[in-house]
Amino acid sequence: MKNFTAKLLLLCSVLVAVQFFETSAEEKFNWSNSRKIAKGVLYTQWEKNQPRLMKIFAVRIDLSNPKLKFHITGKAENWGEKMPDHPKSIIRTKRETTLDFLKKARKNKIKMVAAFNASPWSPWEKPFTHTYADRLGLIISNGELVSMPNGRASLIIDKKGQIYMDSIKKDADISNIANAVTGFSFVLRQGVVSGADKALAPRTGYGLSKDKKYLYIFVVDGRQPKYSMGMTHKEVGDFLKYLGAFDGINMDGGGSSSMVLFRKGKVKMVNQQPGKSMRKVGSSLGISVE
Repeated sequence: MKNFTAKLLLLCSVLVAVQFFETSAEEKFNWSNSRKIAKGVLYTQWEKNQPRLMKIFAVRIDLSNPKLKFHITGKAENWGEKMPDHPKSIIRTKRETTLDFLKKARKNKIKMVAAFNASPWSPWEKPFTHTYADRLGLIISNGELVSMPNGRASLIIDKKGQIYMDSIKKDADISNIANAVTGFSFVLRQGVVSGADKALAPRTGYGLSKDKKYLYIFVVDGRQPKYSMGMTHKEVGDFLKYLGAFDGINMDGGGSSSMVLFRKGKVKMVNQQPGKSMRKVGSSLGISVE
Protein backbone atom coordinates (compact mmCIF):
# COMPACT_ATOMS: atom_id res chain seq x y z
CA MET A 1 0.00 0.00 0.00
CA LYS A 2 2.85 2.37 0.86
CA ASN A 3 4.52 1.69 -2.49
CA PHE A 4 1.23 2.32 -4.31
CA THR A 5 0.72 5.62 -2.47
CA ALA A 6 4.27 6.74 -3.24
CA LYS A 7 3.85 5.93 -6.93
CA LEU A 8 0.51 7.77 -7.02
CA LEU A 9 2.03 10.87 -5.44
CA LEU A 10 4.91 10.77 -7.93
CA LEU A 11 2.48 10.45 -10.84
CA CYS A 12 0.42 13.37 -9.55
CA SER A 13 3.50 15.57 -9.23
CA VAL A 14 4.55 14.73 -12.80
CA LEU A 15 1.05 15.51 -14.11
CA VAL A 16 1.04 18.84 -12.28
CA ALA A 17 4.42 19.69 -13.81
CA VAL A 18 3.28 18.81 -17.32
CA GLN A 19 0.01 20.69 -16.88
CA PHE A 20 1.72 23.85 -15.63
CA PHE A 21 4.24 24.10 -18.43
CA GLU A 22 1.90 23.01 -21.21
CA THR A 23 -0.77 25.45 -20.03
CA SER A 24 1.70 28.29 -19.63
CA ALA A 25 3.09 27.61 -23.10
CA GLU A 26 -0.39 28.03 -24.62
CA GLU A 27 -1.46 30.96 -22.49
CA LYS A 28 0.66 34.11 -22.83
CA PHE A 29 1.82 36.08 -19.84
CA ASN A 30 0.19 39.51 -19.48
CA TRP A 31 3.01 42.03 -19.13
CA SER A 32 0.70 45.01 -18.51
CA ASN A 33 1.13 44.98 -14.73
CA SER A 34 4.91 44.46 -14.75
CA ARG A 35 7.35 46.96 -13.31
CA LYS A 36 8.94 49.48 -15.65
CA ILE A 37 12.67 49.79 -15.03
CA ALA A 38 13.37 51.97 -18.09
CA LYS A 39 11.58 53.08 -21.23
CA GLY A 40 10.54 49.89 -23.03
CA VAL A 41 12.01 47.59 -20.37
CA LEU A 42 9.63 45.68 -18.07
CA TYR A 43 10.53 43.40 -15.18
CA THR A 44 8.59 40.77 -13.27
CA GLN A 45 9.24 37.81 -10.98
CA TRP A 46 7.52 34.68 -9.69
CA GLU A 47 7.72 32.52 -6.59
CA LYS A 48 6.22 29.13 -7.41
CA ASN A 49 5.55 26.06 -5.29
CA GLN A 50 4.18 23.95 -8.16
CA PRO A 51 5.32 21.90 -9.98
CA ARG A 52 8.23 22.54 -7.62
CA LEU A 53 9.82 25.36 -5.67
CA MET A 54 11.07 27.97 -8.18
CA LYS A 55 12.18 31.59 -8.15
CA ILE A 56 11.96 33.11 -11.64
CA PHE A 57 12.97 36.58 -12.83
CA ALA A 58 12.18 37.96 -16.28
CA VAL A 59 12.41 41.08 -18.43
CA ARG A 60 10.77 42.11 -21.67
CA ILE A 61 12.72 44.52 -23.86
CA ASP A 62 10.96 46.57 -26.53
CA LEU A 63 13.31 46.37 -29.50
CA SER A 64 11.53 49.18 -31.35
CA ASN A 65 12.98 51.77 -28.95
CA PRO A 66 15.52 53.73 -31.06
CA LYS A 67 17.52 54.61 -27.94
CA LEU A 68 18.04 50.98 -26.94
CA LYS A 69 21.64 49.78 -27.20
CA PHE A 70 23.28 46.40 -26.63
CA HIS A 71 26.61 45.96 -24.86
CA ILE A 72 28.58 42.71 -24.90
CA THR A 73 31.79 41.68 -23.17
CA GLY A 74 34.72 42.66 -25.38
CA LYS A 75 38.20 41.32 -25.99
CA ALA A 76 40.57 40.83 -23.09
CA GLU A 77 43.62 43.10 -23.19
CA ASN A 78 45.91 40.19 -24.07
CA TRP A 79 43.45 38.60 -26.51
CA GLY A 80 44.91 35.82 -28.68
CA GLU A 81 47.68 34.81 -26.30
CA LYS A 82 47.87 31.44 -24.57
CA MET A 83 46.30 31.33 -21.13
CA PRO A 84 49.08 31.35 -18.51
CA ASP A 85 47.12 28.95 -16.27
CA HIS A 86 45.79 26.77 -19.13
CA PRO A 87 48.20 26.79 -22.12
CA LYS A 88 45.88 24.67 -24.29
CA SER A 89 43.40 27.56 -24.34
CA ILE A 90 43.56 30.99 -25.97
CA ILE A 91 42.57 34.20 -24.21
CA ARG A 92 39.33 35.65 -25.60
CA THR A 93 37.63 37.42 -22.69
CA LYS A 94 38.46 38.16 -19.10
CA ARG A 95 35.95 36.62 -16.71
CA GLU A 96 33.97 38.92 -14.45
CA THR A 97 30.66 38.82 -12.64
CA THR A 98 27.65 40.23 -14.46
CA LEU A 99 27.25 42.58 -11.49
CA ASP A 100 30.73 44.04 -12.10
CA PHE A 101 29.98 44.22 -15.83
CA LEU A 102 27.01 46.53 -15.17
CA LYS A 103 28.84 48.51 -12.49
CA LYS A 104 31.75 49.13 -14.84
CA ALA A 105 29.36 50.32 -17.55
CA ARG A 106 27.68 52.79 -15.19
CA LYS A 107 31.09 54.04 -14.06
CA ASN A 108 31.94 54.67 -17.71
CA LYS A 109 28.79 56.79 -18.14
CA ILE A 110 26.89 54.08 -20.04
CA LYS A 111 23.26 54.14 -18.91
CA MET A 112 22.99 50.38 -18.63
CA VAL A 113 19.81 49.28 -16.87
CA ALA A 114 20.05 45.48 -17.07
CA ALA A 115 22.65 42.81 -17.67
CA PHE A 116 22.55 39.02 -18.01
CA ASN A 117 25.06 36.21 -18.27
CA ALA A 118 25.50 35.02 -21.84
CA SER A 119 27.75 32.41 -23.48
CA PRO A 120 29.14 29.18 -22.01
CA TRP A 121 32.93 28.94 -22.06
CA SER A 122 35.99 26.86 -21.24
CA PRO A 123 38.21 25.90 -19.51
CA TRP A 124 35.81 24.70 -16.85
CA GLU A 125 37.75 22.37 -14.60
CA LYS A 126 39.00 22.37 -11.04
CA PRO A 127 39.80 24.62 -9.30
CA PHE A 128 37.45 26.71 -11.55
CA THR A 129 39.51 29.84 -10.96
CA HIS A 130 40.81 30.52 -14.48
CA THR A 131 41.08 34.24 -15.18
CA TYR A 132 40.17 34.07 -18.85
CA ALA A 133 37.65 32.36 -21.13
CA ASP A 134 37.87 30.58 -24.49
CA ARG A 135 35.54 28.63 -26.82
CA LEU A 136 32.55 30.86 -26.21
CA GLY A 137 30.99 30.42 -29.63
CA LEU A 138 30.24 33.51 -31.68
CA ILE A 139 30.76 36.72 -29.75
CA ILE A 140 30.88 40.07 -31.51
CA SER A 141 31.03 43.22 -29.44
CA ASN A 142 30.27 46.52 -31.16
CA GLY A 143 31.48 45.17 -34.51
CA GLU A 144 34.63 43.55 -33.12
CA LEU A 145 35.05 39.78 -33.34
CA VAL A 146 35.77 38.36 -29.89
CA SER A 147 35.17 34.63 -30.45
CA MET A 148 34.57 32.58 -33.60
CA PRO A 149 31.27 30.79 -34.30
CA ASN A 150 30.93 27.12 -33.38
CA GLY A 151 27.57 26.24 -34.95
CA ARG A 152 25.53 26.76 -31.79
CA ALA A 153 22.48 29.00 -31.48
CA SER A 154 23.20 32.72 -31.31
CA LEU A 155 21.36 35.96 -30.63
CA ILE A 156 22.42 38.34 -33.38
CA ILE A 157 22.09 42.08 -33.98
CA ASP A 158 23.20 43.03 -37.49
CA LYS A 159 24.66 46.34 -38.57
CA LYS A 160 21.24 47.55 -39.71
CA GLY A 161 19.82 46.95 -36.23
CA GLN A 162 17.85 43.83 -37.19
CA ILE A 163 17.68 41.21 -34.44
CA TYR A 164 17.32 37.48 -35.01
CA MET A 165 18.40 34.06 -33.75
CA ASP A 166 20.33 31.55 -35.81
CA SER A 167 22.97 28.83 -35.68
CA ILE A 168 26.12 30.27 -37.24
CA LYS A 169 28.55 27.85 -38.86
CA LYS A 170 32.32 28.18 -38.52
CA ASP A 171 32.83 29.34 -42.11
CA ALA A 172 29.80 31.67 -42.28
CA ASP A 173 30.07 35.28 -43.44
CA ILE A 174 29.75 37.36 -40.28
CA SER A 175 30.80 40.72 -41.72
CA ASN A 176 27.29 42.20 -41.34
CA ILE A 177 26.98 41.40 -37.60
CA ALA A 178 27.36 44.19 -35.06
CA ASN A 179 26.72 42.23 -31.84
CA ALA A 180 26.25 38.56 -31.01
CA VAL A 181 26.30 36.11 -28.12
CA THR A 182 25.91 32.34 -28.25
CA GLY A 183 24.15 29.79 -26.06
CA PHE A 184 24.01 26.02 -25.94
CA SER A 185 21.03 25.24 -28.19
CA PHE A 186 17.57 26.23 -29.33
CA VAL A 187 14.80 25.15 -26.94
CA LEU A 188 12.12 26.98 -28.90
CA ARG A 189 12.15 27.22 -32.70
CA GLN A 190 9.28 28.72 -34.70
CA GLY A 191 6.94 28.12 -31.78
CA VAL A 192 7.96 24.47 -31.25
CA VAL A 193 9.47 23.57 -27.89
CA SER A 194 12.30 21.04 -27.55
CA GLY A 195 14.98 20.04 -25.06
CA ALA A 196 16.74 16.82 -24.12
CA ASP A 197 18.31 17.57 -20.73
CA LYS A 198 15.86 16.61 -17.98
CA ALA A 199 18.10 17.63 -15.09
CA LEU A 200 16.85 20.43 -12.85
CA ALA A 201 19.29 23.32 -12.79
CA PRO A 202 19.53 27.11 -12.70
CA ARG A 203 18.86 28.30 -16.26
CA THR A 204 19.09 31.44 -18.36
CA GLY A 205 16.82 31.71 -21.41
CA TYR A 206 16.77 34.28 -24.22
CA GLY A 207 13.65 34.51 -26.39
CA LEU A 208 12.52 36.57 -29.39
CA SER A 209 8.91 37.30 -30.38
CA LYS A 210 7.63 36.23 -33.79
CA ASP A 211 7.44 39.83 -35.01
CA LYS A 212 10.90 40.49 -33.50
CA LYS A 213 9.53 43.38 -31.52
CA TYR A 214 10.36 41.98 -28.09
CA LEU A 215 13.34 40.25 -26.52
CA TYR A 216 12.58 38.14 -23.45
CA ILE A 217 15.23 37.11 -20.95
CA PHE A 218 14.60 35.09 -17.83
CA VAL A 219 16.62 33.44 -15.10
CA VAL A 220 15.40 30.67 -12.81
CA ASP A 221 17.39 29.83 -9.71
CA GLY A 222 18.13 26.19 -8.97
CA ARG A 223 20.04 23.57 -6.98
CA GLN A 224 18.80 25.19 -3.77
CA PRO A 225 16.28 22.72 -2.26
CA LYS A 226 14.71 25.12 0.25
CA TYR A 227 14.72 28.08 -2.14
CA SER A 228 14.48 27.13 -5.82
CA MET A 229 14.97 23.84 -7.70
CA GLY A 230 15.39 25.01 -11.30
CA MET A 231 14.09 23.83 -14.69
CA THR A 232 14.81 21.31 -17.43
CA HIS A 233 15.77 22.33 -20.99
CA LYS A 234 12.24 21.77 -22.26
CA GLU A 235 10.77 23.85 -19.46
CA VAL A 236 13.03 26.73 -20.50
CA GLY A 237 11.45 26.54 -23.96
CA ASP A 238 7.96 26.30 -22.48
CA PHE A 239 8.54 29.29 -20.24
CA LEU A 240 10.01 31.44 -23.01
CA LYS A 241 6.92 30.64 -25.08
CA TYR A 242 4.71 31.60 -22.13
CA LEU A 243 6.52 34.96 -21.92
CA GLY A 244 5.73 35.58 -25.58
CA ALA A 245 8.72 34.19 -27.50
CA PHE A 246 8.59 32.36 -30.83
CA ASP A 247 12.29 31.40 -30.83
CA GLY A 248 14.41 30.79 -27.76
CA ILE A 249 17.90 29.75 -26.70
CA ASN A 250 19.12 27.98 -23.58
CA MET A 251 22.13 30.09 -22.60
CA ASP A 252 24.83 29.30 -20.07
CA GLY A 253 23.22 28.26 -16.79
CA GLY A 254 24.07 26.59 -13.50
CA GLY A 255 26.01 28.83 -11.16
CA SER A 256 26.50 31.29 -14.03
CA SER A 257 22.85 32.33 -14.31
CA SER A 258 22.74 36.04 -13.51
CA MET A 259 20.26 38.88 -13.82
CA VAL A 260 21.44 42.29 -12.67
CA LEU A 261 19.31 45.45 -12.70
CA PHE A 262 19.95 49.14 -12.10
CA ARG A 263 17.01 50.46 -10.13
CA LYS A 264 16.55 53.43 -7.82
CA GLY A 265 20.18 54.38 -8.21
CA LYS A 266 21.50 50.95 -7.20
CA VAL A 267 22.99 47.97 -9.01
CA LYS A 268 21.62 44.67 -7.74
CA MET A 269 21.69 41.03 -8.74
CA VAL A 270 18.04 40.00 -8.37
CA ASN A 271 18.52 36.22 -8.49
CA GLN A 272 20.50 34.09 -6.06
CA GLN A 273 23.21 31.76 -7.32
CA PRO A 274 23.92 28.46 -5.50
CA GLY A 275 25.99 29.06 -2.40
CA LYS A 276 24.91 32.73 -2.51
CA SER A 277 28.13 33.50 -4.40
CA MET A 278 28.67 35.43 -7.63
CA ARG A 279 30.45 33.54 -10.38
CA LYS A 280 32.75 35.30 -12.81
CA VAL A 281 31.36 34.44 -16.24
CA GLY A 282 32.88 34.38 -19.71
CA SER A 283 30.57 37.02 -21.17
CA SER A 284 27.59 39.19 -20.33
CA LEU A 285 24.93 41.00 -22.34
CA GLY A 286 23.80 44.42 -21.18
CA ILE A 287 21.18 46.89 -22.40
CA SER A 288 21.16 50.64 -22.04
CA VAL A 289 18.49 53.23 -22.75
CA GLU A 290 19.66 56.79 -23.33
